Amino acid sequence: MLGQGCGKKVLARGPCAEVTRCTCGHIHLAMGPVTIRVEEEVLRAIGVTLAEAVQNLDGVEPSNPEDTEPAPSLQSPLFGGWKQ
Repeated sequence: MLGQGCGKKVLARGPCAEVTRCTCGHIHLAMGPVTIRVEEEVLRAIGVTLAEAVQNLDGVEPSNPEDTEPAPSLQSPLFGGWKQ
């Protein structure tokens, strides 16, 4: 029907971004005028990547780099083969 969309639940909100989940299951990552719709696994991978970037900005290295597990590749079939 026209005018009816998915109901959204706010998962997180900050000064620069908001993450919501639709009742249909999609997750929306909104940053300013840009909204990206992703699956849960992709959101988790983005979170790992952003956490690593923040650590690198702060100059913090992992305690034992050999023990760190790489995030799943967004090029894997799990993520639909998305490429940067």
